[in-house]
Amino acid sequence: MEIKAYAKINLTLDISGKRADGYHNIESVMQSISLADTLEIRENNLGKIYLSSNVASLPTDESNTAFKAAKLFYEYTEIKNRYVDIRLDKQIPDKAGMGGGSSDAAAVLWAMNEIYKTNLTMPELFRLGAKIGADVPFCLAGGTCHCRGIGEKIARVDPMPACFLLICKPPAGVSTPRAYAMVDKLLFSAPTGTPKMITALKGGNLQHVSAALSNRFDEVLFLPQVQNIKKVMRTGGALNAMMTGSGSAVYGIFEDLEHARSCAQDLHGYGDLFLAKPINV
Repeated sequence: MEIKAYAKINLTLDISGKRADGYHNIESVMQSISLADTLEIRENNLGKIYLSSNVASLPTDESNTAFKAAKLFYEYTEIKNRYVDIRLDKQIPDKAGMGGGSSDAAAVLWAMNEIYKTNLTMPELFRLGAKIGADVPFCLAGGTCHCRGIGEKIARVDPMPACFLLICKPPAGVSTPRAYAMVDKLLFSAPTGTPKMITALKGGNLQHVSAALSNRFDEVLFLPQVQNIKKVMRTGGALNAMMTGSGSAVYGIFEDLEHARSCAQDLHGYGDLFLAKPINV
């Protein structure tokens, strides 16, 4: 079975507090985009889960989220002596805040549920996914969603209006644990950006949606490369630009492809560039 694992962006990301278990409570509007990894998953007779990738530096052992998902699926369903071969074609940049590893795990869980006809419900898949990563439940749901808790509480909201997204992933980045550690030094606040975004999405106006972008990590980390990219995007015709997740990828929202491509030329040398669209899957 071949399946696409779609990247995500955070239209908003509020952090309201730290839990006793060490996780953080968030409120976020997440959006699937057309940039995707491709996974080919099939049963094998090798006596083990086997993972390979087009990226030589990518771990292919139990530290990989796709591998973790396959192992967890077998444990949960109690399927014995069955194994899969996973071929992963990576296109989503690493350490970007775009859910690359989470989307791969979600794709494996969904595909294996289909392959083995285990009929796991979406809430069951959400619970399994949350054991791998906070973004996995959203990557299973896809589309445009309001995500709460650690990210496992999912509710669909009105879709993002059609547009073009220019994404720039600069070389610099901050690990997610370090990003949260920096947030922990500040006072937590009630989520404000997310309710505004949900209201903006109801109106279906791209300019209003663009104006409602927010990200607590962007505010706290204030990475110089990120700020420079945002400035170039806005000067180059983006309705707005924002870092996604804990970074360091930045996306700009454009009404037309011509301006997005022109801005990509302006960003040459700033980092890896991608063009995408919001999608509902």
